[in-house]
Amino acid sequence: MPIFVKGAKETLEAKDLYRTLKEHKSDTLGNKLCASWNRELKYCNGKPKLLRALIRVFGWQFGFLGLALFLMELGVTTLQPMFLLKLISYYVNDSEVFEKGYYYAVGLILSSFFTMIILHPANFGIHHCCFKMRVALTSMIYRKALRLSKRALGDTLSGHVVNLISNDIARLDNCAFHGHYLWLAPLQTLLITFLMYREIGIAAVFGVAFMLLLVPLSCIWARSPQWCD
Repeated sequence: MPIFVKGAKETLEAKDLYRTLKEHKSDTLGNKLCASWNRELKYCNGKPKLLRALIRVFGWQFGFLGLALFLMELGVTTLQPMFLLKLISYYVNDSEVFEKGYYYAVGLILSSFFTMIILHPANFGIHHCCFKMRVALTSMIYRKALRLSKRALGDTLSGHVVNLISNDIARLDNCAFHGHYLWLAPLQTLLITFLMYREIGIAAVFGVAFMLLLVPLSCIWARSPQWCD
């Protein structure tokens, strides 16, 4: 807050910014990833994988955030429409047990509350982890460029290095951010299909199947501008 107050009163300068945390410095993150990559080169039997090196450095943090998303998507988020259904049924059936209505309303409010306090910190944590991956990979590329000989450096286009840093690493960042939903989405689809099947029968299965058919069509439509180019 102090920096926002100061920025509202006067123009901020470089000296007003906070010092970078040690865990965010490219030197620290680059050393960790380079050490993991050297270990990968030593024990990979000729087939090194950058993904394994990244998992050694950021796997625990990224996995813990995935567990938080798992509890939210398959737990709290699923309970929210169930409480809403029970609350609507309570009023439709004109139940005389007032306590049930209160329980359903409180459950609906709490599920929304826990979704808010879990989802946003989890997404922020994933962004934070992806940011550190980007810094570590950029540091690794920069160190590799400094170790190249003059001949190898002359054969390497500067645009190629810029493309690696600006495009490829950014794509890896986006893939890592959405990576948890690649395994969460099928589990949540099965759970939601089962719950809807209990309520409306076989029609739920056909409805979900139709929605799943739209996934490959969306991929085709997403690639169509590339074909036009």
